[in-house]
Amino acid sequence: MGRLPGFDYKRPFFYMVTVKRRDGAAAAPFSAIAADGRIVASAITEAFLRVIEAFHEKWYCIEPIRYFVIMPDHLHLIIKVREIEKRVSLAVVVRQLIKALDRAYWAVAGAERLLQNPAGGGSGVVLHDSLRESIFAFDWHDWIVKKGGQLAAFRKYIAENGTRAARRRAARQFFTRAREIAFQGMRYWAYGNEALLELPVIVAIKGHRRPLAGLVAPEAHPQGHLRGSEALCAAASRIGPGGAGLSTFLSPLEKEAGNEIIKAGGALIILSMEGFAPRWHPSEKQERLCAAGRMLYLSPYEPRAAKLTRQEMHVRAHELVDWALAHSHEHLEAWP
Repeated sequence: MGRLPGFDYKRPFFYMVTVKRRDGAAAAPFSAIAADGRIVASAITEAFLRVIEAFHEKWYCIEPIRYFVIMPDHLHLIIKVREIEKRVSLAVVVRQLIKALDRAYWAVAGAERLLQNPAGGGSGVVLHDSLRESIFAFDWHDWIVKKGGQLAAFRKYIAENGTRAARRRAARQFFTRAREIAFQGMRYWAYGNEALLELPVIVAIKGHRRPLAGLVAPEAHPQGHLRGSEALCAAASRIGPGGAGLSTFLSPLEKEAGNEIIKAGGALIILSMEGFAPRWHPSEKQERLCAAGRMLYLSPYEPRAAKLTRQEMHVRAHELVDWALAHSHEHLEAWP
């Protein structure tokens, strides 16, 4: 992560960190979610809890980790860095935390395997730490808390993680139908998970179709302005769990960025130039993402039968970009 202009790195500050189970890892769930959204602990949950609560005792550059949640396949934690000037980066701290969680997992999983196969051999063999493959994905995500009110939003997101998961599991059909919703006192047409509008980090994304005349050097642009699809996709790939990309996702650059966000575990809020009739449905892939709570189609315009004129499309495109900038926490803008 690059340094933010005007940010006081000498003062303590917070990160929300997400670590995920590796795709394809034959790992037992880290916890379970009850129908009412409560986290149901297991031996693995308890082992992880001990690691997290004691972690600051070895890594003095962070404060005790007080806000976290252990979900079945991922963890969210708020980590407060105490002294950024020390030569210990967040990456080092998170990698060491993942190693400690890995050891705790295999200590429990290995004991359970021996109970299932006390004679040894096969699944009863407990592997040495260096021979075990990590159950966590190589890529992890962090959000730096850099705006007022954001810390409270991250804490709320963590506290409600189980409730949201239970709601998605119990009512997936709710996210796969068009409906009218109210947001900040206005009426919108929606399809998907409207709770995405309450995420702690929403990033507006604008990918221009062609270079602008007289474009100045990228280093002269304010924070958030990039050049090229590679730069935009690299920035978008940092939008993981707890974050969403907000855009019309019409240009090729925007579509590439959206694919990177989905791969990273983030969500998409797609702004539409038209509202959604009751029987409207997106493609099969997008519908699955809506059902999983990771996508929202949103429009401030009423559904209509007649096609939009070219002039109407031009006006609405600009209106939606303005809406995205007004309702996002930060933005990324790129030229090809």
